[in-house]
Amino acid sequence: MRIWKVAICTSAALVGCQLGHGAYATLSKTATSATMNLKPPDEVLISQSLVVRASPAAEAQYLQGTEARQLSDRLTEKLPNSIRVQQQENTSTKEKLNGSRVAQQTTTLSDVQGNWAQSFIEPLIARGIIRGFPDGTFRPDQPVTRAQFATMLQKGFPKPTVRNAVQFVDIPSNYWANDAIQAAYKTGFLEGYPNNIFNSEQNIPRVQILVSLVSGLNLSTNTTTPKDLNTYFQDASLIPDYAREQVAAAIQNRLIVNHPDVQVLNPNQVATRADVAALIYQALVKDGTLPALTTSETVTQYVVEYKPPQNNPPETAQIEDLRQRFRLPPISSNKLRLITGFINVPGLSVSTPTAYGAEFGDVFVGASYQARTRFTNTDDGGIVLGFGLGERQIVGLEAAVSSFSTFREGFFTNGGVSFKLHHLFPNNLAIAVGVENAATFGSPDGGSSVYGVVSKVFQLKNDTTEPFSTVTVSLGLGGGRFRSEYDVQKGIDSVNVFGSVALRLAEPISLIADWTGQDLTIGTSIAPFRNIPFVITPAVADITGNAGDGARFILGFGFGYLF
Repeated sequence: MRIWKVAICTSAALVGCQLGHGAYATLSKTATSATMNLKPPDEVLISQSLVVRASPAAEAQYLQGTEARQLSDRLTEKLPNSIRVQQQENTSTKEKLNGSRVAQQTTTLSDVQGNWAQSFIEPLIARGIIRGFPDGTFRPDQPVTRAQFATMLQKGFPKPTVRNAVQFVDIPSNYWANDAIQAAYKTGFLEGYPNNIFNSEQNIPRVQILVSLVSGLNLSTNTTTPKDLNTYFQDASLIPDYAREQVAAAIQNRLIVNHPDVQVLNPNQVATRADVAALIYQALVKDGTLPALTTSETVTQYVVEYKPPQNNPPETAQIEDLRQRFRLPPISSNKLRLITGFINVPGLSVSTPTAYGAEFGDVFVGASYQARTRFTNTDDGGIVLGFGLGERQIVGLEAAVSSFSTFREGFFTNGGVSFKLHHLFPNNLAIAVGVENAATFGSPDGGSSVYGVVSKVFQLKNDTTEPFSTVTVSLGLGGGRFRSEYDVQKGIDSVNVFGSVALRLAEPISLIADWTGQDLTIGTSIAPFRNIPFVITPAVADITGNAGDGARFILGFGFGYLF
């Protein structure tokens, strides 16, 4: 197991702190908010496509605007030698290069270390384009189906659509990879077979991978022709006629990786997971998303027409054209910052749920302390443990177990189990439905709370390291602890509005306001260590005094893991 990024379990812990009616329910909530920071989308700074991950609420911190990120990548690609060399050295010594899921599984996948394609596989794992299996393996020699390849394309190449969708007769609308297949088709990466058949479970041959990448990236050749293929490959005669031009373009653009013999293409051989990782990596290099391998990487001997990265001077006219096209302000090279690793991101709520949640592989833990509980002068605290299942771009499930009144009555003497189903849309919009304290044990004083919530991150500045760079808004509707104080006291079964607003004051600090449905909580979430997934959230609950006997200080801590 390797710690990778923060899970903002602070909220999860904090809510549980508010012991009193509905307080136990609250802790389970905090568990949920905590998770939200477990898996952020890529938080991109203006650097060479260095994508950094933070917390799930950091879905929130995602630098929206694919085009802007592409511009950053391309601008950096033009930087002088000193910056590019430094970047390449960093990528080979830290995390095996940049990516959104930094070092996600590189130390836990038992069959990646020492594999010929390790230098290709690890960066793609870091970006979440390819994943390992629950048993801790990558299975580099396992074949790849057309559906699996479509999901890799969707994650690796978020391109604009170039044509309308088509309904493949053999792909039902509820098929697990339907969205990825449609995305790969609409962006021009994949085609179907005659009569609108896709053959999703068919193992894909190497030549189809090349044709797909060349077509999707709209690559061409002005030097290599189909007639030249015999000079590159001993088995060039096996290349299908329909693919010869695309293979020629793949050669010129250095997409092809042939192992163990660089002169043997094996075009009709089923592509393995290692093959696909190598070819996708090279395509991402061509697309400006990843840096080319350095000469120190021995695997470069398998890259057809490999050439070391060139130290080209900035092409001012091209950069200016890109800047104008994307309507970005001028960017000088001394403002392009090189970043390695990931950036820990502060949380987005204190005591109310957001729509961001944990997915498969995410585990989080949180703890909370309250200086005074409701209607008493006694301090107390709580603990929450949780994990994720599924995939948030489809449906993620977050589960959390909370221990209430832990200081006074003991570890997990009283507690509850909470669940949240969540889905992430493009542009950091997310929705979720959940049940806090769906099951309880011991004698907690709060019942279950069913809710629905929508969350959205609004980017105020291009660089999230600048002050006041993002604001995240969540709005929900729920029963149970979200009811008004009057309805709680009278036992009225109603629903009420709750929500939160989080303003990122600086790179490691967010200011948060939560309306619980009963009262207002104000807090600050702090990520004190840039590269350690730990978050602290001090806050003051019941500021307006509507739901208790006065304001109370609460403090939460959160920590996240990825298996």
